[in-house]
Amino acid sequence: MKKLLTPFLALFAAAASAAPGGGAVCFTFDDYHGENWLAADALFKKYNAHATFMISGEITDAKAAVMKQLQQRGHSIGLHTVHHRDATTFIQKYGEEWYFENEVAPQLDACKKHGIRVSSFAYPNNRRDERTDALMWKHFNYLRAGWGKAKKPLYFPLDKIEKQMVLGGGGIGTYYNTKVEDLKKLLDKAARTGSVIVFFSHNIAPGAERIHMPTEVLQELLEHAAKLNLRVAGFDELPNLKTTGN
Repeated sequence: MKKLLTPFLALFAAAASAAPGGGAVCFTFDDYHGENWLAADALFKKYNAHATFMISGEITDAKAAVMKQLQQRGHSIGLHTVHHRDATTFIQKYGEEWYFENEVAPQLDACKKHGIRVSSFAYPNNRRDERTDALMWKHFNYLRAGWGKAKKPLYFPLDKIEKQMVLGGGGIGTYYNTKVEDLKKLLDKAARTGSVIVFFSHNIAPGAERIHMPTEVLQELLEHAAKLNLRVAGFDELPNLKTTGN
């Protein structure tokens, strides 16, 4: 009888260790794929989920209209520079003022013109240092970069989310060699530890490859997050998640 119970108890213990415990996941999408992002909103809405869209390039009137629609639907809007130039490289070469005036100020001005709230910034190619952070924190609350050289997933305890933070994330797409089952395990840990985990991708489309998010993968991850009672939130929502929990 003991031999029969042992496997059962092992499975029970494994299930208990993966029990939901709060936390959140932040999916962020870079560059600009406005129409596909809008099309994916129905999927986010199905799971009461929001994302953060980091915009690169000139913000035209047409692009601003899409950004406003996404924001009106509960998503967060961030900036990703005009020309996608690495902050560290170009600041070292031309200085902080040159970088800001050429890469960030035109986007901020356009957002102000169109009444678009912006509180986050994604570093091009995830390149950052203390000097770039000090510059960007004059204008943004959350700065998104990567997981660093170690490539280890980062978990940010929900009860320690600050008003200004660097949030490192991991890429999702075939270029990043991500597998759905591995991503689900990362979500499990975020829920179990009451932490925030961050990911980045670019376009959202069926069968998307390389640096883009397949719609099918997004749906599977949103469904898994829902089973875990794991909030799927935009960066603008993080301060409220800290105070209200799940």
